Amino acid sequence: MGGMFSVGHGVDHITIALSEGFLCFQVSGEVASADIETAIILAVEAGMVRPDNLVLVDIRKFRGSIDWGMIRDMRRYAPWVNASSDVKCAYLVPEGFGSFVTILSSFYPGARHRAFRDETSALRWLTLRRDAA
Repeated sequence: MGGMFSVGHGVDHITIALSEGFLCFQVSGEVASADIETAIILAVEAGMVRPDNLVLVDIRKFRGSIDWGMIRDMRRYAPWVNASSDVKCAYLVPEGFGSFVTILSSFYPGARHRAFRDETSALRWLTLRRDAA
């Protein structure tokens, strides 16, 4: 099962796609927190968010402020909040977002989080087997 959709207006949007076990979030422009929340709820309702997802979050084109309250609240939809989860989350981040992944990982301790600059490195890490990572 796969799928893809976007929520937002013009260049300010979030796109969520599921393909071959990869759940990809791309956040662009000054996307509203409400649009991010709506997109995540739609993805959950569509069965796209699963405990075995390989998660890739691309915020390289994001412009705006981070709504940590909304990110914390989204835990209720994430199956990888609990420590029993084996989910890996790779983040493609712009310059100056070093602490972003550290803070995020404290909200979602059940997943392993790592920041990357390029998609190839992120995908390579995501596809490494558990015993090799």
